[in-house]
Amino acid sequence: MRIDALPVSRRTVVALLLFAAALSAGLWASDAATTDGEPQVDANVSDRYQSIASVSATRSVVVEQNDSATRSVATVTLVPGTDRERVRFRSNGSHRYERRISNGSMLWLYDSDRKRVTVIELTGPPTTGMATRLQAIVAAAGLTDAAGRPQQPEIAPLPTVPRRGGLHTAPAATDGYRVQYVERDSVDGRDALVLELTPATNHSDTAYRQRLWIDSERFYPLRTRTVWTTNGSQRSVTTTYTNVTFDAQVSGDTFQPEFGPDTSIDRLQTPDTEWFRSIERLEAESSISVPDPTVPSPFRITYATRTTGRVHGVGLRYATDGRQLTVAKYNFTYAPDRDDRDLTIDSRPATLDPGPTTSLSWTCDQYRYTVRGTGVERDQLIAVARSVGCPA
Repeated sequence: MRIDALPVSRRTVVALLLFAAALSAGLWASDAATTDGEPQVDANVSDRYQSIASVSATRSVVVEQNDSATRSVATVTLVPGTDRERVRFRSNGSHRYERRISNGSMLWLYDSDRKRVTVIELTGPPTTGMATRLQAIVAAAGLTDAAGRPQQPEIAPLPTVPRRGGLHTAPAATDGYRVQYVERDSVDGRDALVLELTPATNHSDTAYRQRLWIDSERFYPLRTRTVWTTNGSQRSVTTTYTNVTFDAQVSGDTFQPEFGPDTSIDRLQTPDTEWFRSIERLEAESSISVPDPTVPSPFRITYATRTTGRVHGVGLRYATDGRQLTVAKYNFTYAPDRDDRDLTIDSRPATLDPGPTTSLSWTCDQYRYTVRGTGVERDQLIAVARSVGCPA
């Protein structure tokens, strides 16, 4: 089950075990680096992203909150647009699991000190949709033509932002975010184009923004920095790729595990999830009532889910043009701390967690409700939650 369909599931269990700090990023695509003249291209943005066979790199993740910071460094090999990856954390990071290997359907977590491997089955759709989203992001920055191919910005790239006193603001917004072309920069010696995303309608209590450094030769995100504010506390996550090699030969066993003779294997007991093409089909199969949200008109249902076992619940996933909206109901309840009560839904205290994916949760009787949105404005998310409310 994917994280965005139900808050507790196979992929959600992975997120609980490991802090997933790699956030979504927009990308460029072209056959040659963009210069002050018209670039030469023969493929659109999504095609170019999907053509990357593999990425091998050193990945560092820095998490900052107020005056404190933590840093994690890992050697990674991954296949963009899939869940296939091999991650080896370095000794300067504090990790229970030193290695993480996924072949797209199964995840293995290695605890070398305890000679133990935790095995988690990954069910549901793989991690996809980035190609469509990046094409919308680059188009909103005014850097593509109608076919999604990069073109010259309306003004020449700024050498540094302060010299001109501001950013080049794109005339369009996408997914509820405004995209700005900033400047050219370099990451680990690789030329990069910099884009910045901010909410089209910003709220002072969230102050979310994301800056992307895009490799100008292969158009992969070399760095992503996301900053947001929660309850007056500023937080940020910066993910940087260095020592990057694209399209390296990857052997067939790269994404397969290897066990030592004394290794013990634990298979994580996770809920079972069924997938349905329509809400009506889910309602016919579910023993609990299914939420009936009012969603913005561009969104359409893409699938519905029923989860049984330790977690019992239902989920609805809507999407449009790379944006995602999910509504979930499940049998885990807890009372939020007083400091975490941001607003009310049907007179019930609710917790709002802003960021790249904004989440709003509240408890009604014996069920927990969660509405999540990627590329969805805060007010829209709250409106969807209030349309669900606390049904009798």
